[in-house]
Amino acid sequence: MKLLRVFAILLGMLLLASTALAGDGYLGVQLTNGSADIAYPAGQYSISAGQPHSEMGVGVQYWRLMSNDYAFTFSATYGTFSETDKPGTGAPQPAVDQKYTQTSYSFRFGGDRAVKIGERAVLYFGPGIEYWSGKAKFTGFGVDVPSGYPTDPYTTPSTTRYALTGRIGGMMMLSRSAGFNCQVGRYIGMASAKENGAEATWWPSGFQASGGLVFKLPM
Repeated sequence: MKLLRVFAILLGMLLLASTALAGDGYLGVQLTNGSADIAYPAGQYSISAGQPHSEMGVGVQYWRLMSNDYAFTFSATYGTFSETDKPGTGAPQPAVDQKYTQTSYSFRFGGDRAVKIGERAVLYFGPGIEYWSGKAKFTGFGVDVPSGYPTDPYTTPSTTRYALTGRIGGMMMLSRSAGFNCQVGRYIGMASAKENGAEATWWPSGFQASGGLVFKLPM
């Protein structure tokens, strides 16, 4: 709920601030897909970057045209992933389900060049700056004393990622005020995480995509 309040406050501030601009405004509600960068235990006294993991989620996106072909953009997303592994009939008892979950949130500011195609379609592309934070939780994996694996259940430290992004997408309006949009993009940035004095820093990159409904805002 706290995260949703932050989304609402930021979006409200942007909507108010952008009313000084003369161009059209659009608001998108989307399903999202991306890459999560999570730090994991690496023995008893250190952590390290794991392999990027897919995530899906929901997001909102806002465009305000500053001219006929250029738009200021803002987006906010909430991402998640979950996996449950059940033991087989021959597993030593007491056997329990192993569950892995991850959650994240992100904010992005950027600018898009917009190209109108006919009366109801727009192609847009442009760069942006993104802040992303995420973590994961392991339940039912137990404790491996020799390697110092953390106590079960274990929640990883939060990873913070700052990235440069680029994307290309389009809008297809079904009426004067509503339509569909979709986009794909890439990011490259710096990620870091800390736990009990240990720290990991790395330079990840990955794929991002989203699609959903878009609504033209009243002037």
